[in-house]
Amino acid sequence: MNYQPPPTNQSLALLTEQVKLLYQQTPKALIVTLIVATALVYVYWDYVVREWLVGWLAAIYLLTSVRFLLVRSYFRIKPLMTDSVRWGRWFMIGVALSGLLWGAAGGIFFVSDSETHQFFLAYLLGGMIAGAMATLSYYKGAFLIFSVPVVLPFSYQVLIHETETQMVIVLTFLLFAGAMSSISYRLYCTMVDSLKLRFDNFDLLKRLIQTKNELEQRVTERTEALTTANNILHQEKELFQVTLASIGDAVITTDAAGKITFLNPIAEIFTGWSNQEAQNALLPQVLNILNPTTREPIINPLAGHFNGAENGNIHHECLLIRRDQKEWIIDYAVAPIRNKDKEVIGTVLTFRDVTEQRKLTQKLAYQAAHDSLTGLLNRKEFENRLSKILKSTRKTDTHALLYLDLDQFKIINDTCGHSAGDELLRQITALLHAKLRTRDTLARLGGDEFGIILEHCPQNEAVQVANILRELVQNFRFQWQGQTFTIGVSIGLFPITHSNQGLTQALNAADSACYAAKEQGRNRVHVYQATSQQQEPNETQWMPRIQQALAEQRFCLFYQPIRLISTNGNHEQHGEILLRLKDEQGQFIIPGAFLPAADRHDQMLLIDRWVVQQSLQLIKTHAATKPQTVYTINISGRALEDAEFLDFTISTIKSSQVNPTSICFEISEHVALTDINHVVRFVTALKDIGCRFSIDDFGGNLSTFNFLKNIPLDYLKIDGRLIRNIATDPVNQAMVESIHHIGHVMRLKTIAVWVENGQTLQALENIGIDYAQGYWVAEPSAFNTNTSISNDWRQT
Repeated sequence: MNYQPPPTNQSLALLTEQVKLLYQQTPKALIVTLIVATALVYVYWDYVVREWLVGWLAAIYLLTSVRFLLVRSYFRIKPLMTDSVRWGRWFMIGVALSGLLWGAAGGIFFVSDSETHQFFLAYLLGGMIAGAMATLSYYKGAFLIFSVPVVLPFSYQVLIHETETQMVIVLTFLLFAGAMSSISYRLYCTMVDSLKLRFDNFDLLKRLIQTKNELEQRVTERTEALTTANNILHQEKELFQVTLASIGDAVITTDAAGKITFLNPIAEIFTGWSNQEAQNALLPQVLNILNPTTREPIINPLAGHFNGAENGNIHHECLLIRRDQKEWIIDYAVAPIRNKDKEVIGTVLTFRDVTEQRKLTQKLAYQAAHDSLTGLLNRKEFENRLSKILKSTRKTDTHALLYLDLDQFKIINDTCGHSAGDELLRQITALLHAKLRTRDTLARLGGDEFGIILEHCPQNEAVQVANILRELVQNFRFQWQGQTFTIGVSIGLFPITHSNQGLTQALNAADSACYAAKEQGRNRVHVYQATSQQQEPNETQWMPRIQQALAEQRFCLFYQPIRLISTNGNHEQHGEILLRLKDEQGQFIIPGAFLPAADRHDQMLLIDRWVVQQSLQLIKTHAATKPQTVYTINISGRALEDAEFLDFTISTIKSSQVNPTSICFEISEHVALTDINHVVRFVTALKDIGCRFSIDDFGGNLSTFNFLKNIPLDYLKIDGRLIRNIATDPVNQAMVESIHHIGHVMRLKTIAVWVENGQTLQALENIGIDYAQGYWVAEPSAFNTNTSISNDWRQT
């Protein structure tokens, strides 16, 4: 029930209601006032001075308009209860002014010689008093404020004329006014009592509602007590609530004997049984479920739920065989239904279809363990399997770990795009899979690196397998958009025995062996040897020694002349600046011993910056006396990739004021082909200011000339392994002749290194090689401000 509670201040609320009633009754009264005033003027138009009539009527209209605006303002503003007194006072002022105007009409418009007009005026003023009684009785004193000014002037006029007729008129008029006053007072009292009763009813209604709520609470408590006391009603309620709670899934309820009492529609769909057919059937007869892994039947899913054990809400996953042999993977749970004595009186079994969820889980598990491009195991899963093998390896077991890194892959990836690189990886994957046993594990470790675990494979057999894989990749021809590419693979082999230290040591050892295979010329197999200088433990030892050498300025530069042996009339002198490290005992260490460690542990950029800066200082010193000498400075692959190093090199050359044409930067063939885009950017920027470039160790693959055409080189250094036996090996001689010829076609001068005897030098002169470098020509010597660069060299 809706009700408005009474205000806290009942007197103020009563006054507010009285003022509201006044304003509600006023509009109609104002309209009647205008009509009556107009009628009065019309009747007296020929009997009273017209100016008075017009002035009085104007005053009536003006006052009525003001009072009408006051009424409209009241209903528009809807004043608060506390403002009711003020609005009542404004209204009473209007009433008083209206009474004065109508009283003035009774005095001014009194026609002494016309009893008809006197009766009419009495009748009119009585009507106004009667109307005031009907509209002004709601507010105390309002009727008297209006009626007294109206009665007195007219009564006074009648009394001063003292005729019998006029005396009758005035007595009748006064009697009528008194009666209206009495009626107004009773009406006021009735209205006040009515409002007080209304407020009292509010309090009564509030108490009634409070009593009703208390009764409802008592009824609720009594109902709960009755429900608790009624055992049968409790059982039905429990069954109903559990069934409803599970209605979103398939629901099967049974009694204490395990016989089915209810199947909901979803359970009917999954079991193939209708609710009517399943009544009183044993649960295993309707719910045919199997172990999802072994497919063995689950005889009684309700076992353990009738012995009082609290094992509800435990979910189990199983395979459901429907009546028509269709299979679903479901997740089910069994909960006991108990009476008030905690005795099990039945069970409710709920289950839901998780077939798609299971497939999605399997798919996510597969994706988490496999490489999306090749479908092979990824590094994480490979490490998991390798870790299990390492932990389970017995003394008599021998396994092998292969670490594969594709050679020349980056050339294809950068030249033909990532699509070609991806396709190459897929084809290599299929190629490797074909030569491995089912029990072997092949994984992509990242980029162009693969890992293989050969289980129960002795070292000699593992080496044979590795060489078979290497030859397989070497003989493979990759076709892409009309182009044919050959690649190689460097393989590091780590034997797994019972004495291995763990996962990290095995992976680092295999990776280190692979790196050693690349350093030895790529496309070969290298077996990890714990005493090898290329292995990780020695590299780790090198790290603090390199950092300490940089701090103590123990790096130094050597200079080895490169001599002109052709007869082309070019008289430029050449020499290569070489890096050495002075150890703690003052012995010089060649770069091959420490640079691999520096490269793998991010120290190369610091060394490259030192070499460039120191070389330019020494070149500036020697350039004054030997202006026609070209100095070759070696830089690493790390430097080519670093944009800040390029800016540093250009800035250092400009600040040193060394002629850029006397500087030749040397990069290896392997570095150039590994990251050809960065090489082109680096070479082009320095060629623009006048520097020269040479490529070192060239000769491993003649097809790489196709890529070198894009690099603006000046010199071609032929691989020393081809030079060393050139006097006795016709194949090497033919290869050197081919490289020299193609180099000249590309307008590159050729330099032969590893020249160690006169026969080699003579063979190079016969071919037409431009420059020679080696211990037979000149040995390296310390390069400093006092070094003398001589034109004399050993003659044969």
